[in-house]
Amino acid sequence: SFVGLAAVLTAIAKYLADVDLFPEDPAGNVHKAAIFLGTFIGGVTFTGSLVAFGKLHGLLDSKALNLPMKNQLNIGMALANVGAM
Repeated sequence: SFVGLAAVLTAIAKYLADVDLFPEDPAGNVHKAAIFLGTFIGGVTFTGSLVAFGKLHGLLDSKALNLPMKNQLNIGMALANVGAM
């Protein structure tokens, strides 16, 4: 499904279309937060779709993906997302 990718591309296009209006708009931060969340949720959805496709077509093992130091990676990515917001 390309719904997640469509959400990411739509959010990026909305940001590029309205980037000049954010400093003047009193609700600019609300719009930026919505764009950030749309990009984040769409990216997670698209990534999940790619993993599901790979597993269903036998390109990936069906067992859980375990990365070394996965907890540290998750914490780092969570902090990066909080910093980006």
